[in-house]
Amino acid sequence: MDTKWLEDFVSLAETRSFSRSAQLRHVTQSAFSRRIQSLEAWAGFKLVDRSAYPTRLTLAGATFYVQAQEILLSLQSSRTQPGSPETAQQGEAQTNPNLGQ
Repeated sequence: MDTKWLEDFVSLAETRSFSRSAQLRHVTQSAFSRRIQSLEAWAGFKLVDRSAYPTRLTLAGATFYVQAQEILLSLQSSRTQPGSPETAQQGEAQTNPNLGQ
């Protein structure tokens, strides 16, 4: 599973629009729709009621939305935590001015 799928799904849940979410995510609507379908296939259940306008989440989709937000938040915070690879590299670069030259 790609984290982009989760980001796409969160965008769709918040905008309730495939076309608007595709715009925000800088992809075509068909590519965006395929990503959501891929996420549904990976999850093993429908996340979105495509027959409704505006788009609605299924009951499973509503639960998955909360989990997706938590996962993305956790991933984001882990990148800025002390000891994370990115933070360690920044600290190393600051303490070793010759690094990267």
